[in-house]
Order: sequence, then C-alpha cells, then structure tokens
Amino acid sequence: MKLWWRNIWCVVTVLLLGAVLSRASECRIERIEWVGDYSEFEELSMNAVVGMPCDSWYGTKQKLLRYYEDRGFLGAKLDVNVDSAGVAHCKFERGSAWVWAEPENFDSSATDINVFRQLTGLEIGDKVSLSDLERSESKMARIGYYEKTADVRLFRDPVRNRVVPVYSMRAVPISAAEGFLTYSSDEKVWEGKVNLALFNILGTGRDLQLEGYSQKDSRRIEGAYRERFIFGTAWDVLVRGFFEDDSLSRDSRLELGVSRNIGFNFEVSAFVGIGNDEKSSSFELSYVSLDRRMLPRRGSSLDVSLAWMIDRPDSLDSYLRMEAALVHYVPLYRNFIVRYSAAAGTLLPSGGSFAREDLFALGGINSFKGMMYGFMRTRAYGFSQAALLWQDGYDLSIELFYQPGLYRRMRPFHGWAREHDYGIGFTQYRKSWSFSIYYALRNGCDYLDGVLGFGAKTLF
Repeated sequence: MKLWWRNIWCVVTVLLLGAVLSRASECRIERIEWVGDYSEFEELSMNAVVGMPCDSWYGTKQKLLRYYEDRGFLGAKLDVNVDSAGVAHCKFERGSAWVWAEPENFDSSATDINVFRQLTGLEIGDKVSLSDLERSESKMARIGYYEKTADVRLFRDPVRNRVVPVYSMRAVPISAAEGFLTYSSDEKVWEGKVNLALFNILGTGRDLQLEGYSQKDSRRIEGAYRERFIFGTAWDVLVRGFFEDDSLSRDSRLELGVSRNIGFNFEVSAFVGIGNDEKSSSFELSYVSLDRRMLPRRGSSLDVSLAWMIDRPDSLDSYLRMEAALVHYVPLYRNFIVRYSAAAGTLLPSGGSFAREDLFALGGINSFKGMMYGFMRTRAYGFSQAALLWQDGYDLSIELFYQPGLYRRMRPFHGWAREHDYGIGFTQYRKSWSFSIYYALRNGCDYLDGVLGFGAKTLF
C-alpha cells in the first residue's frame, strides 16, 4: 500500500514540477519601463527584448554597455529587473567619458617606449575603446616583435579622466637568417637563395631586409630598410631597391617612399624611384588581420600595388604596372587549416612591346611553385591556390597544395597558357631553428621531374 501511494506521489510531483517549469518557460517580457534619465537610443536598444523570454535581456544589456565602453564610458551601468508580470524595469547610468593616456609596457627593455606607444595604434587623447584595445593586442602579436606574457591592465587617473593601458610584452628573437636550395630535375638546374632580416634593431623598430639569389646564369640581390615614425609622426620612411643580372638583361631600381598605418590593419605607402632609363611613382595598400606572424591559423592579408613607369625611350613612353595578392586562413578542425590565396598582375597598355626586365618574373615559392625562380617572364598572369595545412602548434607544419594559374605567353607565342601546380611541404621547428622541404610538380611533367626545395632558418 505504501509503495502504491509513493508511486502516486512521485507522479504528482513530476507533473507539478513540469507545470512550474512550463509556466516559467512561458514567461515573456511584455514591456520596458525606465527609471531615471534615459535616451531614445537606450530605449530602442532594449525594446529588442520585448516578446522574448524573461531571461533573454542579458545579451542585449551587454551589447548596449559595450557600445558605450567603445566610446569612452567605462563606468556605464544598466540595472534590469523583470517582475512577475513580465515588466522589465531598467535604470541606466552612463557616467563620465574617459580618454587614453600614454601606453606603458611592464617590460620596458623590449623597445623604445615612444616607438612602443606608436606601435600600439592607440591615439593618445582619443576616447577609450575596449574594441580598439583588443585590436591593438592582436596587432602587437602580429608584428612579431613581442610575445604577450599577460593581459593588458587598465589603470584610471580620475583627476583627468584618463586610462593608462599597461601591456605585458616581452621582446622575442625575430631577426632571421634563412637559406633555400632548390633543384629542378626537369631543367637539371640548382639554385640558391639567402635571406637576412633584422627586425626591431636595438629596440628602435627599425627593419632591414636583404635577399640574394643565384643560379647558373642569373643573379639577383634586393633590400629594404624602414625607419619608424619620422620626427615623432605616424609616418615611416622606406628605402628599397634591387639589382638583377642574367644572360639576357641587366636591371636595377632604387626607390624612396613613406608609409603609415591606418587604424590597426591597414597600411598605405607611396614611392618614387629611378631605374634603367626610367622613373617610377607607385602607390601600395596592404591589409593584415592574421592572428599571429608565425604559422597563422586564421585571418587574411591583402597587398595591392599600382606603379606608373615613365621615360622609356627604347619602347613605350609610359605604362601602368598593377599587381595584387590575397591570402586567407580558415581553421577547419583541430590542427587542420585551409589556406586560400590568389594573385594577379598586368602591364597596361597590354598590347605594348616591353623590355624583358619590365615583365613579371614567375616561378619560385612565392608564385608558381612548380617552376624555378624567374622561370618565365610575362606581361600578365593570375593564379589561385588551395592548401590544406596540419599544424602541431609551433613544432610541425605539413601542407598539401593545388595551384591552377595562367599567364600571357611571350613572343613568338600568342595567347594564354595554363598551369596546374601541386605538391607537398613539411616544416619542422626546433626552438629557434626550422627546417623545411617541399616538392612541387607542374602539369604535364613526369612525377620525378618536379622542383625539390630545402630550407633552413634561424632566429636571433
């Protein structure tokens, strides 16, 4: 008998509990009532929760507070209380606006403090924005000069309503020496390439990059130097140039330019240059939103270049050189990442007769991987690439890639030629060292007639 009554009691309890939960789940916000001062903007923002479940206001509240936190009002508060009748009572207090003070770094030895403040991208005196602070942290990680040891801390100066952002950024070895050795079994040719990159020299933010290439009948050397924040402004000065010599031509160019960051992801540059019987003026735009410098997992990069070449007495009087490249990373699953990339370039007018040194040089690891560096010259080209990457943290990276492309053939040929390159690459990391190997094939080639590349890199 007791067991029978116990079963009935359990059933009744479950039914009552279900009814209570059902009633609770049916609770809806009927209207909004405000206490104290408020604006039309707050009213419209919170009206979005009318008709929603009674516990759905939290996300809307956070969006409203974040809106004001990105405009300097760090003390903004919103109290919300929903009664049994579904009426949400809201009380909003905006508080005073705050502005950025000079950023600081706990590790003051990482770089010159004035350079560090400029690199953060935060404008001193602008209203505080937590979103800008997050973008600043991402930018500092992407530059590669530092590694973050702790989150940014904010200290308030209530006398002048200033907020001092204090970073925890430690200088890391980023300067690099790198060597490549490549062999084409199809062409029976070896080639070598050496890169030297000095970044953040003596903590000043100055960068120097040198690159040399040599083959049996071709040599090239190029370099670039960046001087940061001239006269305390946001502008950088850049000097770059190259010299190339092969069996068919000799070319050189020296360029001087300025650049500056726009926001946290964009950089614009303008150059003037002089070369063999020609002068140039160019404009460049770059966008970078990668999550980190080494082995990025997500984000994009875009580079666009427009150059006007003039004074060509041996051929055209002037022509326009246009080039663009895009890379996009997408995390796929765990250690798997997909990388999409594309590039295109052209010389206008397209029907002109150009000197060989003016044409685009295709081949090498940065364009058509199935070709040697400078394998061909063309006045117009385009390619895309899809790659599947597997990254084991910073220790190992494996890449499978497929790259279709096309290019305008040089005389005596006419029209466009298609290319399909594909291959595999490995990179092994050991503390400050990394070793890489890749094998790339072109369409129509035998599987043993590919391009085999070896690389070694050290950081210091």
